[in-house]
Amino acid sequence: MTIPIFRDPRVVALEAELGRVMSAYDAVLDALPAAATDAAPEGQWSPVQIVWHLSKVQHWANGQLTAGAAALPPMSTVPPGPAPASILTLLDAFPIRDRSRRVQAPAAVHAPRGLALDAERARWREGRAVLVQTLQRIGPNLTNVRGEHPAVGTLSGWQWALWVAQHEERHLEQLREVVAATR
Repeated sequence: MTIPIFRDPRVVALEAELGRVMSAYDAVLDALPAAATDAAPEGQWSPVQIVWHLSKVQHWANGQLTAGAAALPPMSTVPPGPAPASILTLLDAFPIRDRSRRVQAPAAVHAPRGLALDAERARWREGRAVLVQTLQRIGPNLTNVRGEHPAVGTLSGWQWALWVAQHEERHLEQLREVVAATR
């Protein structure tokens, strides 16, 4: 007899949201002609540069979660945290997906040209698997995890995971704009 392992429904919801956004990218990137992977209007990122950026930022966010969890006392008490029904609304006060606001990314997350889309997508997927493992490992203790975001301020672990998905959604619209402009 196999005993089911408890899976926090909030982690499950965040995994589903991250998966939903990545599937939306797959739909756009799978239809992209090979010649268009590194094409973009002047001053904009190409599709492969966007994917590189997402991978880099996801890795950074995972580092924030990991460091925040490592800083917790070994036997820290876990408060209830957000309700499962509200997990996807934790960042509603922040205009993360709002593309009418121009945001300048730090130079460290500006991608070079000449990257291979398949390799960058694989790197992004591998990073996503690591992020999901981190969320599962920390579980309910995501309530106690804290990390500083330069534009948003202090985020809980739950918010960091959701921020990754919303940051990617912001760039999904950018990807669609670039693809449309280079057809």
